[in-house]
Amino acid sequence: MTESRTHVYVHGGVSGTDKPLPSLAHSLVEAVAAATALDGVEEAVRRLEDDSELNAGWGSVLNRNGVIELDAGIADGATGRVGGVVGVSVRYPVSLARRVMRSTPHVLMAGDGAMALAESMEVLDGTTERQIERYERALDSGELEVQHYGADEHVDTVGAVAVDSSNHLAAASSTGGVFGKLPGRVGDSAIFGAGTYASTGAAVVGTGVGELFLETLASARVARLIEEGAHPQSACERVIAYLGTRSDAPAGLLALAANGQVGAAYRGGSWPVEGPSGPLGAVCLE
Repeated sequence: MTESRTHVYVHGGVSGTDKPLPSLAHSLVEAVAAATALDGVEEAVRRLEDDSELNAGWGSVLNRNGVIELDAGIADGATGRVGGVVGVSVRYPVSLARRVMRSTPHVLMAGDGAMALAESMEVLDGTTERQIERYERALDSGELEVQHYGADEHVDTVGAVAVDSSNHLAAASSTGGVFGKLPGRVGDSAIFGAGTYASTGAAVVGTGVGELFLETLASARVARLIEEGAHPQSACERVIAYLGTRSDAPAGLLALAANGQVGAAYRGGSWPVEGPSGPLGAVCLE
């Protein structure tokens, strides 16, 4: 590992359907030049939030009432500090989450309270035409009914993990949530140990139906295995296998150790994951 380079790995959200994998290389150009792992994951996720084809920031899905409610979390393994926001409407929720970490004594802020911290940030009052048309079709066809919640095509998130030249780790995750969710629903992305985790030994992010990650603290499970000596790939595969015993829902876990070892495993149809050398080739478990 070179002393001047931050190693960043990103994902664009697991899907229950088999679809072409988008390139995520644009999110890494500036991120790998960041001075710290924390700066690296924030920069990478900001670029993913700007990608209108992904479910984060501009391009996020709509809830059952046709409104965006965005969640994000960021964790600094070097200091143990964590920040998260839920139910917000800014273009870069990950940066608002970092503002919670940096500028308040709190870990997690929601709704109006979180938005009060968003001074000088761009506020979103909607999403892309593609997502609006998707919502209108679903409304007309009845696909927004509760029994369709978490369908294969409804699930995606973005996230990043990084390690810098000081072997410090960081993780960040951002999402528009599950398409057609009930207003006020909170997923796993902003919740430390569920969808985002970083310590001195491991950085982990997850993607899938957030309720499954909240119920299992999936990211913390992966991190504990790594901290006890497991390779990140083995840790991700073991926890994805465990999640499969609880639910058939698509799920993915991306993990990084302080020594630079990386792992990614998922259940579902497809999952784009990339690192400094290009697509990572996450292991799909049946």
